[in-house]
Amino acid sequence: MLDRAFRMWLVVENEQDKKWMEDVKKKTLDIHPYKSLKIKFKHLKPFLTFNYLQIGYLGNNEDAMLSGFKYINGDKYQLCNFKPETTINMMYFKPFWKQLTKNFKIHSKTDITIHYYQNEPVWFEVSQFDENGNEEKRIGIILPSTYY
Repeated sequence: MLDRAFRMWLVVENEQDKKWMEDVKKKTLDIHPYKSLKIKFKHLKPFLTFNYLQIGYLGNNEDAMLSGFKYINGDKYQLCNFKPETTINMMYFKPFWKQLTKNFKIHSKTDITIHYYQNEPVWFEVSQFDENGNEEKRIGIILPSTYY
């Protein structure tokens, strides 16, 4: 579903979305050196209260991590020595996340994989297993402003 107001979010819901996603994938994920961060929902949940979600590195550490910043009474609070590679405005992320996880049983151990690369689309994969052990995966794409 491409959000008509912002023209920057896609949650893959139907065949037309899948075709569009494959086109974006060929132009981005398949040719750029994307990095991946796999986390559990319990590690993402605290960041939903932030103004911005960031993916990057702390100091000289090579392991990707989530961070972000929040404005409180006009003052900006963020993790020191954090080097963001991708920044997502939570004002847009929250409706995207709600649509991506609609009718999905999200719990603290739900797997989330984030594929990111600088100013390219950020890919979110959310997966869960049903009682029979079958995996259900949802894919959503956050497009930066350069794509609309």
